[in-house]
Amino acid sequence: MTNTAPKLDLAAAARRLTAAQVGLRERRRFRRMPIEVSGRLLATFGRELDCRTADISPGDVRIAATTLPTVGDRVVIYLDGIGRVSGKVARKCCEGEVAVIFDFSAHKREKLAEQLTLLINRNLGIEEPVRPILRDGAQHVRLEFETGESYEGEVADFSLAGISIKYKRPPPLIGVWVRVGNVYGRVARLIEGGFAIDFQTAAPPSDIIP
Repeated sequence: MTNTAPKLDLAAAARRLTAAQVGLRERRRFRRMPIEVSGRLLATFGRELDCRTADISPGDVRIAATTLPTVGDRVVIYLDGIGRVSGKVARKCCEGEVAVIFDFSAHKREKLAEQLTLLINRNLGIEEPVRPILRDGAQHVRLEFETGESYEGEVADFSLAGISIKYKRPPPLIGVWVRVGNVYGRVARLIEGGFAIDFQTAAPPSDIIP
C-alpha cells in the first residue's frame, strides 16, 4: 500500500482556455480552492501592501488585505511560492476582501495551474511519489472527523471541488466536518462503497477539529 496519490491535473483544465476564452463564463469553469498564500499587492495608487489569498484558481483569486484597491483597478500581486500574477479587481467580496480576475495568457494560466496542483496536493497530504504506484492504483489520504474518528481512506476521485473516498466501514453522517491533510470539507453525499467530501472555503471553528 502507498500513501501517495496522483496529482490533481488542473493544467489539463487550463488548456481548455484560449486567448479568446477569457470571459466571465470561461473563468467560472475553475473552482477556487481555499489555499492561503501570503504576498504583496501593488495597486494603482502606488502603494505596496501585505496581502494573502483567501482562495485561488487558475482564473482568479480572492485577496484579503487591510487596504484594498477599488473595483476596476488593475493590480500586480507577488505570491510566495507562486510568483507574479496580475489582473483587474472585479468586485468586493466582503469586508477586507476583493476578487481579482487574472488577465494573463493561456500559457501563464496553465503554468499557474501546475503550481496550484503542487500546493493542493501538499495540502491534502499528498507528496511526489517516492516509489512506483501499486498496480491496483490504490491511493490513500488521512481523514480526521469532528466526531473524533481518524483513519485512512482510499481516494476514488478528487478535484478542486472535493474528494471521493472509498471505505468498507459504515460511512460518516452527511454534513460532518472532515480534514483531509490541511484542507477542510464536509461530507456531502454517499457513493457506492464510500462517501464524497465537498471542500469548504473556510475552516471550521477550532473546537470542532483542532
